[in-house]
Amino acid sequence: MIQRIKSLKTKLLCFLLFQLFVTSTIGQIKWPARQLLPTFPAPSQVQDLITLRQKSPYTAAEMYLFASLKGIVNRTKPRIFSYEGDAFAEGPYTWLQSLGLKWSEPADKWDLIIKYRTEISGLIVYDPTQVHTVNLATVLAKSKGALIASPLLLSKLTAAPYNLPVLLDLQGKFSNKLEVYQSLYDTYWPHLDHRLLIGLNPNAHKAALREYAVALGAAVIWLDPKIADESELLNKFLSSMSPGSSFMGWWPQEGPGVERASKYGIATIASDWCSNLTLHSGTSRVVKTKPIPPKPALQNKIYVAFVLSDGDNLQYTEHLMRKLWDNPDRGKVPMGWTVSPAMLDAMPAALNFYWKTSTSNDNLISGPSGYGYTYPNTWADENLLKQFVSKTEEYNSRAGLRVITVWNTIIGGINPNVGKIFASHAPSLLGVTAQNTGGGLTIYNNSLPGMALACNYCTNEKAMKDHIAKAAAGWNGTSPRFVIIQAQPWTNISPTSFKNVANSLNEDYIVVRPDHLFQLIREANGLSINPK
Repeated sequence: MIQRIKSLKTKLLCFLLFQLFVTSTIGQIKWPARQLLPTFPAPSQVQDLITLRQKSPYTAAEMYLFASLKGIVNRTKPRIFSYEGDAFAEGPYTWLQSLGLKWSEPADKWDLIIKYRTEISGLIVYDPTQVHTVNLATVLAKSKGALIASPLLLSKLTAAPYNLPVLLDLQGKFSNKLEVYQSLYDTYWPHLDHRLLIGLNPNAHKAALREYAVALGAAVIWLDPKIADESELLNKFLSSMSPGSSFMGWWPQEGPGVERASKYGIATIASDWCSNLTLHSGTSRVVKTKPIPPKPALQNKIYVAFVLSDGDNLQYTEHLMRKLWDNPDRGKVPMGWTVSPAMLDAMPAALNFYWKTSTSNDNLISGPSGYGYTYPNTWADENLLKQFVSKTEEYNSRAGLRVITVWNTIIGGINPNVGKIFASHAPSLLGVTAQNTGGGLTIYNNSLPGMALACNYCTNEKAMKDHIAKAAAGWNGTSPRFVIIQAQPWTNISPTSFKNVANSLNEDYIVVRPDHLFQLIREANGLSINPK
């Protein structure tokens, strides 16, 4: 009997020490009032690495399941890293290596459910006949500590060794998509954080950003602003959001979605195919930027700056940009790499990696149109737009970004009043680009150059050469001329492409970084080349 009591005391002491250790090492998500996106706890130095996308009869069901497992586990301490890559992706180990993390790969990813079983309360079963119940299950997973389960996997999940109970079964609860989101709006939205709304297509986005949404318990919708009933409900969500809120994920269609959010003063932080934001959001927030190198002397030349677009999209900076960053021709020609200022919250160590490994020819600039993708001309509330630009200035200053690519649809210029707001509320900017191809230079408020692109979305080297030639037509060599070429990365545009185009130009041309081009524009127009 005495021996048993000693044994019980020993077990109790071990349990208390274990609880003390867990309490001291497991953190909480933090989201200060003035921060755009939340900060996750620091990730484990050794990650459980799993691959999602293998073809099997249960691929979709498993992706929903393991995305929710990642969200539940990583919200207290990121410990699971998944690779979901395709031809545009960076490789399974790239970021783990770049961030100095180690990893282990379980023989079977299902073993992780056993490993983390004590952190899982049960299951939420979605209705395959009403696939939008997946999004509702995503919203509820955090509060219930539950995994998102397909009926196809129930017999496996409820049996040994998992023994997971069904906490909520959504089968047969809804007859159509709109009912699902109306229920979300009526029942759950009033109790959720109105600083964030996430758009995910449950048929396409089976994992990816879903782990982040699960971890936060954020509202997840897929409503089309071009469909009347869905548009009406979407407006209810957007109109009830807090000032300075963000829409993450993506839209059924780019233009209508971004425009609708813009009307409500909400920026879109494109991120639907981000696969490890729970980990990236917990990395070190120390970002060491670099000063702008001295600009070249102003001459009567044609100055050309190259910009690679789509950096507002966090999935691009996580995946394809990281792949292009390893291009052997990077650094051989000056170019601008667009990134999102929101990386300071969502991917700080990744942003720091880009800065740390950048060459003097790599110029990080802000993607459209600041801390999020938005059409500033569409904002109905001028005070909200001023807040957006001021917040962008704050984040840009910390991220070391001095140029913004401002989009007002794919072909729109910048309204004069909007330009003045950027000039007055973002005083450190060297310049902004505009999408009205060939529209020339505008100086806003006698202080901020806005330069229309010569090509707003070039898809190949020939297009870039043709647009440069068009922009240079009529130049007589008696004054400088400035040309900005923006190319998109999804059709094999890379640093090699820019090098090839640069090598095709004669001695009349000088290729410069975008920030240098705007400094040269400023000098040519009697403005300070380094405003504060």
